Amino acid sequence: MAVGFAIIYNTTRVFHLAHGAVLTCAAYCFYVTVAVSGLSLLVAVPITVAVAAALGCFIEFCVYAPLRRRGAGPAALMIASLGLLVLFQNLFAIVFSTDIRTVRSGGLSIFQFGALTVTSLHIVIAIVTVCVFAVLQLFLTATKQGRAIRALSDNPQLAPVVGIEVERTYLLVTAIGSGLAAVAAILLTWDLGVQPEMGFLIVFYSAVAVVVGGAGYLPGALLGAVAFGLVQQLSIWQLDSRWQNGAVFAVVLIFLALRPQGLFGSRLNVRRA
Repeated sequence: MAVGFAIIYNTTRVFHLAHGAVLTCAAYCFYVTVAVSGLSLLVAVPITVAVAAALGCFIEFCVYAPLRRRGAGPAALMIASLGLLVLFQNLFAIVFSTDIRTVRSGGLSIFQFGALTVTSLHIVIAIVTVCVFAVLQLFLTATKQGRAIRALSDNPQLAPVVGIEVERTYLLVTAIGSGLAAVAAILLTWDLGVQPEMGFLIVFYSAVAVVVGGAGYLPGALLGAVAFGLVQQLSIWQLDSRWQNGAVFAVVLIFLALRPQGLFGSRLNVRRA
């Protein structure tokens, strides 16, 4: 989720809070295809990714692009994105109610590695994360479209001069980022189910992970998300779960006060130089 948010933000400069709505839409699509329609995972997963990518492109084409043509700044785009997040959240509540919808029954397989206990889903998440990020990095470095995305991210003003079609690249980036949100939605729905508000907090977690990792540096989003998750879970050892989010954001504020450029801010400056 954080990597999807990062690639959209780094390229389009839109603080894409509606990314949370895309995640929720993908989660409901996965629920409908698996739990309601009874389709297999081999069919449901591609459908879910395609629906999320289509919704992301719809938001870019019908909301962000017209606002840019009218001269809207980053603040206006962020407010529009927040409005979309709230709008979709309410639409999902009307259609599916506010109840939690689940796609599986029974518990997950548990594996013991010494003092460490993990579930089968934990292992799947780790494998999927490594594979998806490796494929994404290969796409960004070894393909013409990927190099165009990186060029547009590094220098939006110069990119059109060398023949990069900005609007088409924005659509491609949004589709990729939305597809990544769909992967996160599938894993999350398989674990906890889906409800209308699920995307609201997760997109803010993703944004924080991007800032912690260093905005503008894609691997930083992944490592920032891992660091954020570790702090969030380890805080439960000493604090009540009700204080979990407060403790995490307190640590994040202290970290940003000491290193506002994020974990990889200095590397980003060298790369862009």
